[in-house]
Amino acid sequence: MKGLIFENLSKTQRQITRIVRNSMAALKLSLIQKYKLENAYTYVYSTGFLSPACPEQGARALVLTRKEEAPGAYTVLVLSETGIQEIELGEDFLDRENDPLLFAFGNGFGVIKAKKEIFYFTGDFSSPEIIPIKNGFLPFSKTLPENARERYFQTVSDGSLIPVCFEKDVYYGLSRCFGLLDFDPVKKEAKWKCFSEIEKNAFTHHDDRTKDAPKIDSLKMANDALYAFTSGESTGSVNKWGMDYYAMAKISPEGKVKEKLLESEQLKAGGKKSGVNGTFTHSDYLILTPLFNKDDWKGKQKLFSLKTKEYLDIVMPRGMTKHSLHNICGELCLTVLYDRGLKEIGLCKIEATE
Repeated sequence: MKGLIFENLSKTQRQITRIVRNSMAALKLSLIQKYKLENAYTYVYSTGFLSPACPEQGARALVLTRKEEAPGAYTVLVLSETGIQEIELGEDFLDRENDPLLFAFGNGFGVIKAKKEIFYFTGDFSSPEIIPIKNGFLPFSKTLPENARERYFQTVSDGSLIPVCFEKDVYYGLSRCFGLLDFDPVKKEAKWKCFSEIEKNAFTHHDDRTKDAPKIDSLKMANDALYAFTSGESTGSVNKWGMDYYAMAKISPEGKVKEKLLESEQLKAGGKKSGVNGTFTHSDYLILTPLFNKDDWKGKQKLFSLKTKEYLDIVMPRGMTKHSLHNICGELCLTVLYDRGLKEIGLCKIEATE
């Protein structure tokens, strides 16, 4: 039975590899609007789209970034046809232990501060409501442990449960844990529902020599199902040494793997550095970004459809080949250009699938 299981797993991996190597369909983008940034920002930590997300009704996109100049305040950029609205988060968001977490919610958005509060922005976004987060009902039965550290990695949700990435015990600015936040803006209530790790034994190339849980790049809640993308278990620098594996799976709130939708081979087996990061979007697509320019993908991003299980290439608009894709919602796409910092953001439209 064990041999049969591994034979089936190897067959699945060969099928996945065959799909990647075959000629792929491509998503072709056209430019709607380009935003030149006057102020100096460092990086895009996460993004989102507000409802409705269509060009005809005035699309609005969200970007969590940080200013270069001291004290390096976190800022949410709201992009619309009229320009950029800057919402600077206060210095109390500069927490050495916890990152802010941005999430879109209908035509508003929230920023989770240090696991304990939600700054909820609606209307013209000038005056957020501050909603406390409950962490269990008794001091000795807290849902989140005290040593949990919030991380800003991109999460997407189509309902009231917001998935959030965490780190605990050892802190490298990564995520090996997750929680689910139950948010009700009408009742002005929020509470943590669970805190878990993803079971490592479900992945073919997990490392039995360590207790390290799989790292989490991104999370998504859609149609009451929870999805996670993991970039393997390596504790060393993946930029220097490469990843051991990557995978995308449907999981339970307890971290049990229900279904593997995507799983790589053992990436270190061939002696060539490799690795792919994954980011969920407000669409059916997962964005896959390779770590190295000399890998099989030549450093180019690809998409993976959760619905069809197929890969797609990305065709950027003319003059924007150096942009990277960060989010998709309906027919809208958000792209970013880096050049010694965040220099340009593009709002694009999907023209066709070639």
